[in-house]
Amino acid sequence: MTEGQTLSVKNDPSFSPPVRISAAIISFVFHPLFVGIYMAAFIIYWDPTLFLAFSEKGKLLKLLTFVNNNFIFPVLVVLLLKGLGFSRSILLQSSRERVIPYSACIIFFFWTWYVFRNQPETPSELVNMCQGVFFAVSIAFICNSFFKISMHAIGVGGLVGLMIILLFNGTMVSGQALAISLFIAGIVGTARMINSDHHWMDLILGFAVGLIGQAIAFWVF
Repeated sequence: MTEGQTLSVKNDPSFSPPVRISAAIISFVFHPLFVGIYMAAFIIYWDPTLFLAFSEKGKLLKLLTFVNNNFIFPVLVVLLLKGLGFSRSILLQSSRERVIPYSACIIFFFWTWYVFRNQPETPSELVNMCQGVFFAVSIAFICNSFFKISMHAIGVGGLVGLMIILLFNGTMVSGQALAISLFIAGIVGTARMINSDHHWMDLILGFAVGLIGQAIAFWVF
């Protein structure tokens, strides 16, 4: 690799338009805010014994609480920043544009964890997952001061971390979900290399942050 070259492949002409379109679709479907919803929904609906005391309406309300705090509020912040001219696009392509959204997410994610933590009926798996998400975004906020860590990688790293933890603590008896999460992490990482200006290190560190955030929440706190 010569001087000035990077590990980014965004401008590689060998990728055809269908490949780039597929990468964009994957990036959208597995946007980190969506991945958080997938994680919450998995915990709520995968093992019926965890939410045995909840009706279907109760489960839905729990999920909607997560969606409201961890998806709708962050999206509103990003749209507001774009509308006020503080960011060039909703894609938040520079580290500077991500400072306020990261700060807002820290607040929203902490609030979600705090609310669930103070509801004794909420299973600890959901509480700990929310705490892991809060830890991950807090670490990412610090990393953002030095390099543009991949938010997508943080999301799928948290997903894989959650599956590992649920498997090892006995909540899951099969490794199928873990295998699927690893596959998702692989295709999302590939998609971000094709359709963004991230380097491999941005992705590797992002994945590690997401995974470590879940590990700290479940196994330390």
